[in-house]
Amino acid sequence: MNKIAGAEPTTLSWLQTTVREVLQLAEDEEVAARTLRDLAATSLQTVGVQYRILRESSVQVEMSELIGDASIAELAALIDGRRQSAA
Repeated sequence: MNKIAGAEPTTLSWLQTTVREVLQLAEDEEVAARTLRDLAATSLQTVGVQYRILRESSVQVEMSELIGDASIAELAALIDGRRQSAA
């Protein structure tokens, strides 16, 4: 998979899978270029994504970042950036 918005391919792939699972989307649903809002995520689903990110990556992403204008690819890049900053 190509890098999109600066995210590591593994992080982007993982986050796309996570979003599809939490939002109960089809496996082939395109999510990288879309926001959680575009994907019609409910508040509970958004909290679920936030929890999975924290649990599986040890990175805190604020709710305002998740419901903002950042695409899934941009959120993946944000996660990578915070991991690097913490290292």
